[in-house]
Amino acid sequence: MTRARNRRRKARRILLGLAAFGVLVALSLPTAVGVLLARSSGTRPQDLQDRATPGDYGLSYRTVLLRSEDGVRLASWLLRAPHPAGCSVVLAHGLFRSRREVLDRAAYLAARGCHALTLDLRRHGDSGGTRTSLGFLEGLDVMAGARFLRREFPENRLYLLGVSMGGAAAARAGAAMAADVTGVVLDSTFRNVPEVVDRYAALLVGLPPFPAGDLTLLGLELAAGFEPREMDVERFAAGLGDAGVPVLVIAGDEDRRAPLEAQAAVFRANGQRESRMVVVEGATHGRPCLRKPHACEAALAGFLDLTPEEGVTPAKLLYDPGP
Repeated sequence: MTRARNRRRKARRILLGLAAFGVLVALSLPTAVGVLLARSSGTRPQDLQDRATPGDYGLSYRTVLLRSEDGVRLASWLLRAPHPAGCSVVLAHGLFRSRREVLDRAAYLAARGCHALTLDLRRHGDSGGTRTSLGFLEGLDVMAGARFLRREFPENRLYLLGVSMGGAAAARAGAAMAADVTGVVLDSTFRNVPEVVDRYAALLVGLPPFPAGDLTLLGLELAAGFEPREMDVERFAAGLGDAGVPVLVIAGDEDRRAPLEAQAAVFRANGQRESRMVVVEGATHGRPCLRKPHACEAALAGFLDLTPEEGVTPAKLLYDPGP
């Protein structure tokens, strides 16, 4: 009997140890996800294989190397408008992409009269950097691009445009440089980082938003060196509105990563009469301007106060980000 009791006690201790180890792994996994997101995210392989350039659109361009405020080297293309219409625009891509994601829109805007600067955000494409922050540090990259365009074309109206993470970066940069910015375009942009992390905590690590979401945010903060709760696009949009800067929100009604209601909240927070929100039916994340390019182009032209140039053909879409 004594031996049997000892065996049962030993078995219980082993089971308790295994359970404690399982809990420890379950709790550490979302923190590791946050660290990996910050330290390992970059342009995905299929995007790196895309070698399109502005020259494929028959446009004049040059490579421009910039430095962000915190010293990150940034690669970009400057597309010069053949018939300038007094505007300049910085374009920023989404997570795992590169400047080629926004090349179609840059080419269209350049053809319509806007000088366009397409950026590889930090740790993406040909840019340097060791950390990704879902738009917070990337806001410094957009600011570097905006300052460059302001120096090159000081009399021009200045716009910022971004897709998903690039939109979050554009919103942060716009709020910080509101006195220099005429408008901000947000395509498929989320409401804030905690909401995004909570939404995908269960999908990524099989745990509910609490505590997985908070632990993922902790890993992101430790690895990227910023407070994730400060990456609040809705608050930045409100700040832009307070400064008199309107936004154009472009959303897909089938976007599960940045749901329509989240993007509508960003639009409402801005509150400017000149602000617009365009909803593309059947479009998923990052794809509204691929699904209905003419509707997207018309919205951009109206927001940037552009008029059609006689004989100018809208740029064809060469970039497909895949599923």
